[in-house]
Amino acid sequence: MLSSTQKNLILRGTNQIKSIFAVIVITFLVFSLSACKKKEGEIETAPPSIGSTAPDFTLKDMNGNTVKLSDYKDRVVLIEFWATWCPPCRALTPVLNKIYEKYKDKGFVVLALTLEEDTDTVKYYTTRYGVIYPVLITDMKTTRRYRVISIPVNFLINRESRIAEKYLGVTRDIVQKLSSGIEKLL
Repeated sequence: MLSSTQKNLILRGTNQIKSIFAVIVITFLVFSLSACKKKEGEIETAPPSIGSTAPDFTLKDMNGNTVKLSDYKDRVVLIEFWATWCPPCRALTPVLNKIYEKYKDKGFVVLALTLEEDTDTVKYYTTRYGVIYPVLITDMKTTRRYRVISIPVNFLINRESRIAEKYLGVTRDIVQKLSSGIEKLL
């Protein structure tokens, strides 16, 4: 049997756990709701959706060269958000290599935006896995503008710079989905 002191300690501990849990839930709700709409300057911005203009960005590639999404105007672009430590991202690398190779001469490009800042790690990965498409080092501004909350996530952009499709994760039929989406736009 528990003494009354032990019961009081257990009761206090349970109440503290409930309080901590309540704070966590409230914090999560506040940040989740604020993530739905963000203010950039004075203008409210909503998450990019199918048909909306793809947010432009200016980023550096692994060699320090500046690359803008707008540089690829009049091309079909697949923007991939990924990281070297992400197993589904690694599984997608050979798929994107094949798709890029198949469509690159028809006005298609893959821009892989990595969430990593260590260019040596990214260079090692791209060499080891034979990445043949451009890899850029993304920033928090771009990641927020695209509302990236998990990776891999891919945005297919049409020749008018509008988002045509969004693909989350890696599915069994990802090659077919990507190929079909790209072919519709080329």
